[in-house]
Amino acid sequence: MALPRPVPSAPLSHDPGDRCPTCDQPIPVELSETVQERIAERQREEQRRIAAELERSRAEGAAKVRAEIEKARAEAEAAKLAAADAIAAARAEAKAAAEASLKARLDEADTARRGLEAEMKAMAGRQEALIAERIVLARETAEKEKLAAVQSEQAKAFDEKQKLVAKIAEMQRQLENKTAQDLGDGPEADLFEILKSEFPEDRIARVDKGAAGADVVHDIYLNGRLCGRIVYDSKNRSAWRNEYVTKLRADQVEAKADHAVLASKVFPAGVREMHIQDGVVVVSPGRVLVIANLLRKHVIQTHALRAGNEARAQKTEALYAFIMSERCSQLLGTIDIQADEMVELDRKEERAHQATWKKRAELIRQVQRAHGDLTFEIDRIIGVAGNKAPGDS
Repeated sequence: MALPRPVPSAPLSHDPGDRCPTCDQPIPVELSETVQERIAERQREEQRRIAAELERSRAEGAAKVRAEIEKARAEAEAAKLAAADAIAAARAEAKAAAEASLKARLDEADTARRGLEAEMKAMAGRQEALIAERIVLARETAEKEKLAAVQSEQAKAFDEKQKLVAKIAEMQRQLENKTAQDLGDGPEADLFEILKSEFPEDRIARVDKGAAGADVVHDIYLNGRLCGRIVYDSKNRSAWRNEYVTKLRADQVEAKADHAVLASKVFPAGVREMHIQDGVVVVSPGRVLVIANLLRKHVIQTHALRAGNEARAQKTEALYAFIMSERCSQLLGTIDIQADEMVELDRKEERAHQATWKKRAELIRQVQRAHGDLTFEIDRIIGVAGNKAPGDS
């Protein structure tokens, strides 16, 4: 819109004799001031009109700019919302695709697991059948070997028994002169041999006499990897002393062992067969092997689970609580009874063998006498018997 042309701000003056620009008449001097005032007023009105017009134009321009800004801002906000919706849709699509892929993988893994379980079950069935077959074969072989061994040892049985009686008598004589330290050597050696026989895959070592440490150190291995350690002491004393436990506990800490077992025939007052004192399992010699199996299994399981020190301590505490429970005592009592029955069965079998051997020896002597009589009669008939009596050699 075109703006009005500005008019000079200086007031117009008329000299005498000037003419009016409108009517071209001479302007009287007395009207000159009035005309000048009117012209000045008109100029002021024109200036106010131009200023108002400028202000209105400026307001319209500012409003238009604000409208443009608001429009641009609304468009930007709409674009932002559209972008957010697009991102959310893309994320939802990606999540759905990932969940579908994960579900497919889980289904595939589950199918593979079921197939593996079926294969393992079939393999276990075949292995059990093979083990059963081998057990039957081993029993048959053992029976044959046992029978052959019995038959081959019958002639030596009496001499072996006599030698054993003499050896026992000699050991009793030596025992009377042995010190308490010497008395500990036998049980320690027996414990070492029992552990070596029971756990051939582990490393069992005896500590040299005079050296610091427990009597026997049992390093537990699984598939060639060290899982943990148990230390053992064996005491063959007539009176209980707490220093046995204190010493073995110190040896356990020094050896960084998981468990410590003290095999002893004597116990603190009011305790028998089994006792736990200061973290040391005190047990009678007859139950050492059962406790060793329990502790070894505990070490392997905690190692396989990669349990931390706190979890190991909790599991050890739970195991020791079970060992001292009535249920464990009942089970160990059952084992003792069955073991005693097996020993008694072996004794009965030995007595039966002794009776069989005695009967066979008597029959052999009778056969030998009959053979001598037969030989004598034949020699007598053919005239070479001389003065020999039946049974003379």
